[in-house]
Amino acid sequence: MPSREELGRRLKTVRLEKGLTLKDVELLSGVSMTHTSQIERGMTSPTIGALEKLARALDRPAGFFVDDGALDATSLVGRSDRSVLLSEKCGIRFEGLTRGIAGGSLHLYFLHATPVTSEPALRKHDGEEALTVLKGSLDVLLGDERRVLRSGETLHFRSSIPHAFFSSARIGAEGIWVSTAPPVF
Repeated sequence: MPSREELGRRLKTVRLEKGLTLKDVELLSGVSMTHTSQIERGMTSPTIGALEKLARALDRPAGFFVDDGALDATSLVGRSDRSVLLSEKCGIRFEGLTRGIAGGSLHLYFLHATPVTSEPALRKHDGEEALTVLKGSLDVLLGDERRVLRSGETLHFRSSIPHAFFSSARIGAEGIWVSTAPPVF
């Protein structure tokens, strides 16, 4: 996953290639000019929802801004080098534990879930996912089923099942999330 600065450069490059102003992007995406400008300058980590809206407005695939083009055969990421994505609706902060490897398909994240009061919308896509809860508890919606994962438990599932995860626990949750698809919800 690219750094905030690289993600911002990609966004600005695509916007300028299309001849769009920040105001144009705001009208097309619903993401404010101020927020888009801050993302372009690497001053803030965009939410997953904002990235999804920007990609759609700029006619790019959902994972365009988070996919790394030139990857090595190995990936080492230190704590201070982790990329960060936020999902406000789910109350989850994702920290990239790897940037990926050439030809690889895994996306690995440390997740911090703060308690939310409403359930996020279900999403589905190709691939598979696994969640391991390290601390607290995580609510997982899989189709019509609701599960609560507690510390030490792991759930592995096909991403084609409509799903969402969040924490309704007072203390929230921390865990590891692995997916074969980029984190665009």
